[in-house]
Amino acid sequence: MPRIHHLQRNLLIISKIRNTPYVSFAELTAHLERELMFRGIYDTGLSRRTIQRDIQNIRTDFSIDIEYCRRNQGYYIADSDIRSDIDRFLDSFDILSSLNTETGIPDFVLAEKHRPMGTQYLYPLIHAIKNSFRITFSYQKFGSEQSSFRELEPYAVKECRGRWYVIGSTRGLNDLKTYGLDRIKNLIISDEIFPKDDAIDVSEKFRYSFGIYSSDEYPVEDVILSFDASDGSYLKSLPLHHSQEIITDNKDGFVIKLRLKITADFVMEIMSRSWSLKVIEPLSLREQIYSICKSALERNDITSY
Repeated sequence: MPRIHHLQRNLLIISKIRNTPYVSFAELTAHLERELMFRGIYDTGLSRRTIQRDIQNIRTDFSIDIEYCRRNQGYYIADSDIRSDIDRFLDSFDILSSLNTETGIPDFVLAEKHRPMGTQYLYPLIHAIKNSFRITFSYQKFGSEQSSFRELEPYAVKECRGRWYVIGSTRGLNDLKTYGLDRIKNLIISDEIFPKDDAIDVSEKFRYSFGIYSSDEYPVEDVILSFDASDGSYLKSLPLHHSQEIITDNKDGFVIKLRLKITADFVMEIMSRSWSLKVIEPLSLREQIYSICKSALERNDITSY
């Protein structure tokens, strides 16, 4: 069987066990056979040995531990908090495998058109990060007509709103900057190894950030927001931030608490639900939203149209 078929089966196993904890062997194999058949793969008669081999591959390739619970007589994921990158990979693979076509996207699949995101740089950047190799590239900021030369010591790559970024320190400086991959050109991975600064913890740096802004000029604050019940349904399925805590959830409204840095990215995000948004805390954010809405109202005054 081609390796892509093995990968599809492994991803189907992860997805099924994640969504149905303690699924039995019979139910799991029936699900796999049915889903693979939808994809044109007729893999019938899956043995317990085959499933155990797949589970071992999943542990090695994805760092996901799948165990069998004798008490509940089913399989479960030992650590239910699957990394977001694995989740995104599962989503992307589901989309690609569901299309299952060699002639392009069919007419009945209405996909959004996106500009290039620089994802061709992901593999070389990850290679550089793993091996502590310095990188150089040309970078063109938004609003600038000129490119500038950058030499970076890369520490991580980050995805935000469909765009990818590389995070690293400028050579010789104790800084941490973010660069959009879609604005990078002429990327070169050198064979020059840089000494990693153990004091740099990228995950912690972005713990209270929204989007790509992590500057210490923004304080970490508690934010309490109120929305109507309809918006609440969306915000439960797709939280604004990992710190989101639901305070109220009923037919009269939806109130959440967040702990983060109030950056321009965050303000833009909550403004996208301004029709039901009410800022409860802090007052400074409420004043900022009021000022934005007041200016928008003045610009769009229909009496002067």
